[in-house]
Amino acid sequence: MGDIGSSSVPPIIEKEDEPMTVPSPHEHEFLPPHLINLDTARQRFGTGKVNLLIELTHIGDPIADAVIKELEEHEPDMTHMFNRGIIYGLKTVEVDTPSPAVRAFLEATEALPTWLDPERLKRGSEAILSIGQVWTMFALGPGSLTHTYSSASVASILVRTGNLTKMAQRRILETGTWYIQSSLPGGLLRGAGGYIHNVQVRLLHARIRTTFLKRGWDTSMMGVPINQVEMVRTWLDFTYVPFRALRQFGITFTRAELGDLYHLWQYIAYLMGVDERFFRDITDQEHAQELLALIDSTTEGANEDSKELTQAMLRIVSELLQPTLKLPVTTIFDIVSAITRRLHGDQLADQLGVKRTWMSTLMPLISLGNRIKRAWDRRSATARRQAVARTVQAFQHPLIHGPTTYQYNASHPTQQDLPRTKEHDMEN
Repeated sequence: MGDIGSSSVPPIIEKEDEPMTVPSPHEHEFLPPHLINLDTARQRFGTGKVNLLIELTHIGDPIADAVIKELEEHEPDMTHMFNRGIIYGLKTVEVDTPSPAVRAFLEATEALPTWLDPERLKRGSEAILSIGQVWTMFALGPGSLTHTYSSASVASILVRTGNLTKMAQRRILETGTWYIQSSLPGGLLRGAGGYIHNVQVRLLHARIRTTFLKRGWDTSMMGVPINQVEMVRTWLDFTYVPFRALRQFGITFTRAELGDLYHLWQYIAYLMGVDERFFRDITDQEHAQELLALIDSTTEGANEDSKELTQAMLRIVSELLQPTLKLPVTTIFDIVSAITRRLHGDQLADQLGVKRTWMSTLMPLISLGNRIKRAWDRRSATARRQAVARTVQAFQHPLIHGPTTYQYNASHPTQQDLPRTKEHDMEN
């Protein structure tokens, strides 16, 4: 594999005119069975894009994976030093002469990519915050997470870790915490909350990947656990999917706002260790839609794990929204179910067991109300500033008390166990 961002590999979105090529005699040795419809995908998207997809199914996050391996050899002193470096910077651990993998990780994470524009990060943050707390929750729950769970491979990993079946509410709150920290003004600056949270989530993924591989994960069947394809699909679940969802409900963005939103999320992808060949060309909804279509068309659809995760998520989202909406949880559950059906269509909703409800008849009225409010906010700079301020204020209240799973595991990155919370360890 070439270096991240290597120009030797065709960009994922650039159209290719060359005829479909015949796979090499050895290619099928590297084709996990869960990749499907590859010939059709080559005809539609081009051979280069499909070959890159196959390649990245076998790649995790080499630089983060190397850190986990290195920390195993120097635990616990190296872990303490490494955590200090994440929060305060590599310069604070120079005296301790960090080991090669730790140094390489911190140098790469702290280095600002040449394409990064701080002003666009600021504008992207404001665009996110203008949505408001309630519709952020709708976009992330019924929108983002429903699509994430519809992937059989992703759902299987989540169920095997127990993350969203045994402790569904906590994990959704942790996802919200990460999202909020990434969205707040200045949150992605080095050493700020969003920066630290993204790096800690990245390391948690590396630990899960390492643990599964040591336990005999069959890469010939599923590729590497939490591989690059799954990572970028999840990234699209927090960009293309919610942006499309919000538009369906009358909350639109200008092309300039979408460009800034994607710029902010590109930096999040960079911090999370996503291969730049996947995301650097994704600057608008059109390019994002094509990439997601490529991934969805070549991966297996929803399974029973997907259904279980989705049902748990819908229940928890309904409960979390009750204090704000001040409606019975059963009524909110019907609203959330109707929104989910509107966003993903009846076919997928039926596969995931999403309830059919009369609330679906109210969706056009809700969309109209959002369009009117959005139009007012655009015409009034004061109204927009107030909308952003309200969201920032709402986001100041912590969703979860105590450390998140990824924060807790940052102090124990080499435990040969699946993710644990502080409460879990105290109970045992």
